[in-house]
Amino acid sequence: MCDPDTRKTIETRLRGAGRYENGEIFDYLVVGDCTFGVDLSGDVMDDYYDHEKAELIERFGSVAPVALEYSGVSCIRPLLQVVLNGLSGLLDTDFDELIEFEEVLARFSRDPDWDWVKRNAD
Repeated sequence: MCDPDTRKTIETRLRGAGRYENGEIFDYLVVGDCTFGVDLSGDVMDDYYDHEKAELIERFGSVAPVALEYSGVSCIRPLLQVVLNGLSGLLDTDFDELIEFEEVLARFSRDPDWDWVKRNAD
């Protein structure tokens, strides 16, 4: 989650990160052995409750989400380190946790094996 200007930067970085293909429902990004679904439509906002949307709008003004589907944190970690670097926004782990971009990068730095999916599966 971020503001529209930050989202433009994220989109540019995603398109430059590997082989990017436009699709009907999702776009696809292939980086090495990892394939990501990329949704820039904003439809992911339908998954949020009204009070959550209100909080995001209060923070960002206009909310411009980017949704990424990924096979595992080991795949998305290096992508996020490139894409989020120097930007401000919130990462929704899909496990009831919104984390500042800066904190995501700090956690990767402190604990290179940090994996929010595995942590929540335990």
